[in-house]
Amino acid sequence: MSIFYHKKSLGQNFLHNKKILEKICRIQDLNNKHVVEVGPGKGFLTEFLLKENPKNLTVIEKDKRLKPFLEKIKKRYPNKLHILFDDALKLDLTNLTKNKIILVGNLPYNIATTLILNWIRLNKNITSLVLMIQKEVAQRLYAKAGTSFYSRISVLIQANATVTEKIEVSSENFFPKPKVNSAVVEIIPYKRNFDYDNLDKTLKICFLHRRKILRNNLKNLSEENKVKIYESGVNLSLRPQDLNHKEYIKLSKILFS
Repeated sequence: MSIFYHKKSLGQNFLHNKKILEKICRIQDLNNKHVVEVGPGKGFLTEFLLKENPKNLTVIEKDKRLKPFLEKIKKRYPNKLHILFDDALKLDLTNLTKNKIILVGNLPYNIATTLILNWIRLNKNITSLVLMIQKEVAQRLYAKAGTSFYSRISVLIQANATVTEKIEVSSENFFPKPKVNSAVVEIIPYKRNFDYDNLDKTLKICFLHRRKILRNNLKNLSEENKVKIYESGVNLSLRPQDLNHKEYIKLSKILFS
């Protein structure tokens, strides 16, 4: 097998700590489940996932240079492991399978947030996401209203799912070694009772100027909407980072009903 050169542009930092790999695979019960792994790389995590006896495992990898590593694993699990070379940013997982899936992955830092939002927005069959991401990104996902990490992303995720940090992983556990630490989070989507796109539009307006109070960011409100917002209990004298996701859902329903 030829020497593999990691591509910085693809965010290739491969986790090699076996104890952590094992812990990741046991966050969810994978026995007889349909599992999808995004960004398997050389297959370090893939091997551990297969040991948990999933019904099947589909791995999605963008870099075709990694084919020899993954094909070597497939020889040992010919009927259980399916390899798909594609760009996860462009792939609609809802078209991949109709089965309920557990999604696992060590995500490239530069596209992690975009991937997570795509999966949350289009979610129809994902029961759980177990993801390795940059520690700072993890903090933004589960940040509470009023804290420094709280943002539009925090609201979008928390309006659609519960987020729990499971493992903190220092940079020494990767090769090549990244400059930042990582964290494994578990994201469990729940049934949506609002329009995702309307919530996103509301957040883009409200978080455009974080230091202004919401009344100033929403200065073009109609009198009717002002009354509805007042009756809903949403306080427009607060700054964007001070409302929780439930209040933003109320606001989006008023603004775009």
